[in-house]
Amino acid sequence: MYNNNSYYEAPYDDQAEQEQLDERIYDAVKNDPEFDPTDLSNFAESIGQDVDDTDLQEFIRDCVARKDWESLGRKLYYHSWAYMEKVAEIRLT
Repeated sequence: MYNNNSYYEAPYDDQAEQEQLDERIYDAVKNDPEFDPTDLSNFAESIGQDVDDTDLQEFIRDCVARKDWESLGRKLYYHSWAYMEKVAEIRLT
């Protein structure tokens, strides 16, 4: 008698693994002091990695010229967050 048990098993879902990894990265950046984007050393490291990014330099110059500190702070914070996500992904995988 033929018994095909694999018919009843759920198919392998690669997307579920990626979602779990994304969740682990988010939790690490959100809760782990090592990946804290507001930490001054992490903040400086993220900006230092993109020293040659002319778009970021122009944006900073424009914000300083307009004295738009809120936009500048928001841009640098999200820039730091994205950098720390990359660092966490490298270290967690």
